[in-house]
Amino acid sequence: MADLCSFEIIPTKQLAVPNRTTPVSLNYTNQDFWSLKSRLVAYIREKFGDQFNDFIESNLAIMLVENWAFIGDMLSFKIDQIANEMFIDTVTELDNAFRLSKLVGFHPQPPMGAKSMWTGRIQSVQDIDLIIPSPLNIEITNNDQSLTIELFPADQYNRPIFEEDIIISAGSLVNSSIVGLEGQTFNETTFGNGEINQSYLLKFGPVIYDSVRVYIDGQRWEQVDYFTESAPRPEFRVEYTSNFSVFIIFGNNRAGLLPPVGSAISVVYRVGGGTVGNIVSNFVSSDIMIPIDGRGYSVPVNFSNYTRGMFGSNGDSVEDIRRKLPAYLNSQNRCVTGMDYKNFVDLFSTGYNGVTGKSTTVVRHSGCSANLLDIFVLVRDGADGLTKPNSQFKQELKNTLQERKMLTDSINILDGEVLYVDVNLQVFINRQFRTFESNINEKIMRDLSIFFNLQNWEYGQTLRDIDLLKALANVAEPYQYEINFVTDDPNNGGKLVSTKFYQIIRTNNLNVNYTYTA
Repeated sequence: MADLCSFEIIPTKQLAVPNRTTPVSLNYTNQDFWSLKSRLVAYIREKFGDQFNDFIESNLAIMLVENWAFIGDMLSFKIDQIANEMFIDTVTELDNAFRLSKLVGFHPQPPMGAKSMWTGRIQSVQDIDLIIPSPLNIEITNNDQSLTIELFPADQYNRPIFEEDIIISAGSLVNSSIVGLEGQTFNETTFGNGEINQSYLLKFGPVIYDSVRVYIDGQRWEQVDYFTESAPRPEFRVEYTSNFSVFIIFGNNRAGLLPPVGSAISVVYRVGGGTVGNIVSNFVSSDIMIPIDGRGYSVPVNFSNYTRGMFGSNGDSVEDIRRKLPAYLNSQNRCVTGMDYKNFVDLFSTGYNGVTGKSTTVVRHSGCSANLLDIFVLVRDGADGLTKPNSQFKQELKNTLQERKMLTDSINILDGEVLYVDVNLQVFINRQFRTFESNINEKIMRDLSIFFNLQNWEYGQTLRDIDLLKALANVAEPYQYEINFVTDDPNNGGKLVSTKFYQIIRTNNLNVNYTYTA
């Protein structure tokens, strides 16, 4: 029987991303000191002009007016500031953004440590297994920043195995199933005190996403988002603060089991994370002496990374929370509409295979299901880049979607495509501004960075020179720009770069040149 689903993807409908209006922050225009003072003086002139006309600055009455204006200025500013911090669209303080997230059950993304694959190599074959205790710390410097990479044995999916040691088997020279994770492991111990909802603040931070393990009297407990109401179970919750420190929270013996009084609570967790761990391939080659059990001597083992570090990311900023929280509220942790799928996928993250960078959902008809949806996804690469997801990421995403999708929906997880563009910008400036080139270049690069920011781009979006010119309009000194876009396709460039529905534009090379005229 012919496979009814085996045909070229031709979407009948692509999910359109709705335009969200940018809210205007409350401001205290006409409520500042000078406005209030001038209005008070005008009021006095109008009401008491025939009784008081001494408005010189040294007058005692003017001093009192200025004091009232100052108090009014401060009160107005604080009231508007407090009002702005109460809404997700205008919040500016990370602490307040976390509080707003907590109100609706949204969890901002904590930092993630970069992951790379390593080899351990010895110079001569041994007749017994060489056991290397894990985690094995490799200290390196990247971008003038010191960091630690911990080595663990890898499973078949290249995930770390925390409870085992690295082994170079007898008769072998190399072990290439080693995973390196940026960050450092800490182990803390406390005791059960019998208090309901006992909590414990970990000493170090920022705590890496999905790295906390809790053992009560040697038994590992399960981390959950919410305690099970039906029966007390060995569960704990992790609650992040705005600086990504962590509280460990236990239950009350009705929802979540309460650790017994005097029980030993052991918490193992990892600290670090960020894009600094995204090292290039073969960046590290380190020789470490490893003792051989029972032999009384050590052998040198060379450790090197044969893949680049990937998936390291910083925790969510205020801007990230502003963008993600409305999507979380719209999806309500289920997938019914096309927008639900996009919102859910955009918020998806894994412990060791990255977080979603950009996704889009398209719908096509099929003879084998009621709804057939193709989800094109790319994962975050560094601070503002995108790359194709690996098979483990797509499998974890599909498994999660199976629990939340409509029963009649059939979904395919596919790779999105990045269309890289070289941007050549020729800037024409009067020669009198030559001495200010560095300042002008700083403003141009700032506006280019904002224009090409990842959050401003979606799949299928066209790049036009006129849009870039509008973005540069705030730079006053240049009187003319010449813009040229270059891609691998000679027919797709010049003044306009078009994309297919599964493609998204990112810059490759950004060249800015200056021409000075009379």
